Amino acid sequence: MKKAAIALQLAVDRELERKAKLGYKAVVADRNGNPKLVSARYLVRQRKASRASAETAV
Repeated sequence: MKKAAIALQLAVDRELERKAKLGYKAVVADRNGNPKLVSARYLVRQRKASRASAETAV
């Protein structure tokens, strides 16, 4: 199960990076669960920052 989750995270990261390079937006859920358009570049930066903070915590 853990391998599947890691593979899914890698696939999402790759797709977000592709969208960011092309200047596309991505759809995410806001705090209320409603769809929201955000820059893929913004999501890539957030994802990299959260991975970096998780690595330093370990």
